[in-house]
Order: sequence, then C-alpha cells, then structure tokens
Amino acid sequence: MVVIFTGSNEIDKILETEIKGSMVVSYADFIIEDDKFKSQTVILASSAIETDFREYLYQLRSRNIRVILLLKNEKEENTKIALENGIYDLVFGNFYPSQIKEILDNPRNFSDISKIYRKLFNIQIKKKAKRI
Repeated sequence: MVVIFTGSNEIDKILETEIKGSMVVSYADFIIEDDKFKSQTVILASSAIETDFREYLYQLRSRNIRVILLLKNEKEENTKIALENGIYDLVFGNFYPSQIKEILDNPRNFSDISKIYRKLFNIQIKKKAKRI
C-alpha cells in the first residue's frame, strides 16, 4: 500500500489516481497512529508536516515506513533531516506523477544522493595519489 499526504488535495487526488493501490490520508499523524501502515510506503510533502519534522520522520522510519519525500529544494534543512533518517527517495521542486512512480519501482540508494549528502554535510574527500 502507498499512503499519500502532501497537504494539497489536488496533488493528493492526482497521485492517488496515478498510483495503483494508493490511498490519501487527511492528516499526518494518522500514518503513525495506525499500525496498518507499518512497513508500507508514504509519499509525503515536507511542507505538510506541522509538528517537529525530525521527530515525525523518526517515528515513520522506526515503523519501517518507506518515505518518498517531496521537498522545495535540496538546500532546505528538511533535506538534511531526511538524510539523517536514511531517507534517500527525495523529490525536489515540481514533479510529474511518473517521477514518483519511477521512484516507487526503483528505490534510490545512498549512491544516488551522495553528492547532495556531501554538499549538505560539507564532507571533503581527499583524492588519493595514483600508484605507479
């Protein structure tokens, strides 16, 4: 099952129509209050969460819920929080439902977001000298 909560009725309905086996929920806490969502997937807009974002993502992940997170841009603080919680299915800015379906079918892994991670956490990688 794919649970949808973007905070926009219009976007929710479009995604529900496009994604088979999906359902829209009307408030974010319902996802963490109902045990039937454990080990499911949720499509979530960071802007729709009105409580502490870090705590909310932690609660989702502790229930083994896969999160596809919709964000305005990669520089926002919520991107760092998502990465800290092991969420790699990130979608920035405007999107097409086909992009979400692609991520549903092909989950992203760390190598897919490593450049974003490196920038946000200011990780410097030293290049090794080539051996002769």
